[in-house]
Amino acid sequence: MKRLCIRWGRPPRFVCDVHLAKVAKYLRLLGFDTVYRNDITDDELLGMCRFGRIGITCDRRLQERLPGSIVVLSCEDAGRQVRRLSAMFHLARYAHPFHRSLCCNRPMVPCDKRRCLSKIPKETYRWLDGFWRCPKCQKVYWHGTHAPRMRKKIIDLLGVSEKVHGN
Repeated sequence: MKRLCIRWGRPPRFVCDVHLAKVAKYLRLLGFDTVYRNDITDDELLGMCRFGRIGITCDRRLQERLPGSIVVLSCEDAGRQVRRLSAMFHLARYAHPFHRSLCCNRPMVPCDKRRCLSKIPKETYRWLDGFWRCPKCQKVYWHGTHAPRMRKKIIDLLGVSEKVHGN
């Protein structure tokens, strides 16, 4: 079996096939540039791999078409799949959680809450000041009461202890 070609020193960039929407969402949550579309063709996925992305699929035949650029995951729980990727690519080293839009993969930018007023619940607007917006899909994100639960999920996905990862 050929070794997977990756560029060490840079965060890995991924492209997921149509069956791995939740894996793509988790990778984006961790801060990784992850292309996912529910209509991506095998040829499009392979083309992105030729330009440096790591392909992720459950289809062994796809890996045979471009050995060294495709990771085949067994069809199981998405969390287990991401933990496997984390171990394989040392994702904890490169993770930048809460940095990308979960919907469209773009890096988020800080947003003044007055500009985001229509997209924020009134109760949240009153007590919180830190907001981020995706420049493409315009979705607004914030560290609300759900943030501690998401931090635990991130630590679990990366396969690290809280002491190692910090807050």
